[in-house]
Amino acid sequence: MLTIFKNTFGVAASRQSRRGRARFALACVVAFAIGASTLAFAQDKSAAEEIRAGILAYQFSNYQGAAEHFQAALKLDPASTQARVLLANSYAQQYIPGDESAANTELATQAIGEFKTVLKDDPTDQQRYRSTVSIASLSLNLKRWDDAREYYMKAIELDPDDAHNYFSMGIIDWTLAYPPRVKMRDDMHLNDSEMISDPAACVSLRTQNQHYVEDGMQSLEKALQLQPDDDDAMVYMNLFYRERAEYECDQPDARKADLKAADEWVDKAIAAKKAKAEKTTEPPH
Repeated sequence: MLTIFKNTFGVAASRQSRRGRARFALACVVAFAIGASTLAFAQDKSAAEEIRAGILAYQFSNYQGAAEHFQAALKLDPASTQARVLLANSYAQQYIPGDESAANTELATQAIGEFKTVLKDDPTDQQRYRSTVSIASLSLNLKRWDDAREYYMKAIELDPDDAHNYFSMGIIDWTLAYPPRVKMRDDMHLNDSEMISDPAACVSLRTQNQHYVEDGMQSLEKALQLQPDDDDAMVYMNLFYRERAEYECDQPDARKADLKAADEWVDKAIAAKKAKAEKTTEPPH
């Protein structure tokens, strides 16, 4: 919490001095300066109080009320990076992923705007990183793939050891690879057990999807290097191998190898999930 310090000023003037008028004039100037300082200080104090009230509302999950307090704080102190970060987070907390209504989308857009303003100010390293990741995450949920990729890459530059950013990059790539394959299969009226067999179709799908698949697999490999027990990353590795097998329909041996690797990743994911479950049920030592 912010600590408010009060300064006490004193001005003494002798009524009996022959320079009393001059001293009185000086006292008026000093009093005016003190008054201006006190007014500015009161405004700062009000901004601090709004921030404290906003934090309290935030802690009780009243994110709309918190946002109102942080907005008020910024009106009193437009340079407060703390208030702006908290306002951005208050907007983000109100956003519901998957709800594509205009009002909900606007909350995410407002949050992104505030986080971007934070980045233009002089944030701390932590504020810069968290704002960058938040923009990336919100953009991903809004299906703004290019923005999400841009900011996850910036987040990776700021902290190359956070596995979640690589995992999220993998999700973006898989999400972009999935629709062309589904559309092609639908256009060819194939059921789940049938493979794409037209060589021209295989080449077309490979042209559309190979860069997504290869980039996504590289991102997940890095995520798993940093967090080897991430069963979610293992599941997506399985999915990528299956995506690659789809456009290897003109390469039977490669297709067979990738389907085998996909099954192995499923087994790894199941084993990792089981190990986590067993660890959480172990009695404390």
